[in-house]
Amino acid sequence: MGVFSKGIAFRRRGFFFMTLLAIVLTIAMGGILWYSIEISSLAAIQTRVALIKPLFTGIRLLLIALVAILWPFITNGLHHWGKIDTVQQVTLNALRWRIVIWLVVIELVLGQNLIGQILPILQESRA
Repeated sequence: MGVFSKGIAFRRRGFFFMTLLAIVLTIAMGGILWYSIEISSLAAIQTRVALIKPLFTGIRLLLIALVAILWPFITNGLHHWGKIDTVQQVTLNALRWRIVIWLVVIELVLGQNLIGQILPILQESRA
């Protein structure tokens, strides 16, 4: 029973620290953006963001590709360490491409603004 409670405490602690890290990074990015708006014009910031956009798109696509490539290794490692059983490993491996496809769909809709690009085309075809 003691090992089980240590595992739960470890997961809670990990979740807490990852949440804390996300909050700190969000506040830091907000501060950096606020500072850059204070010292620069909006046009200069838009130019810099436009230059960096392809880099961040490439990073997001690379991360999606890493999920697709490393998924079996991660599930095999989790199975080897006893975190998941064989049924869970098979289920997770079967879900790999579904998750990757959803990540690509989210990237297209949110990252590439697919809906925002399609709506004007559909409105022009109605006119």
